[in-house]
Amino acid sequence: MNLDERAVARSIAFGRIIFGALMLFVPETVLARASDVRPGPLVWLARAFGIRDVVLGVGAVIELTEEDPTGQWVALGAAADTCDAVAAAVWRDELGPLGVASTLALAVPAAAGGWYSALRLRMHRRPAG
Repeated sequence: MNLDERAVARSIAFGRIIFGALMLFVPETVLARASDVRPGPLVWLARAFGIRDVVLGVGAVIELTEEDPTGQWVALGAAADTCDAVAAAVWRDELGPLGVASTLALAVPAAAGGWYSALRLRMHRRPAG
């Protein structure tokens, strides 16, 4: 089966935008699954995380409308997802088992799909000139 890199990247980008918007506009609802305690700084941090994902997702969607995208925005999203997965593994005691599992369940497939898409987009670029 041959995966269409644009479709994979677009799906990840729209998922990122939706998740980011939820973190931005209803962080208490998203955080409720992780903890009963949601202090103001944690809510603010969730919103900042949401902004990051919205920006990365919108950047990728815009890039994917180009005739010959570079894959840079897609790669930036994949890098962010890779860093999220690594951070969850390294600081797993701070995150707890549920936090680690949910972070890895989102970040690992998004990172893999993002890197796949970014590399394929770069490989299929037309030569300049």
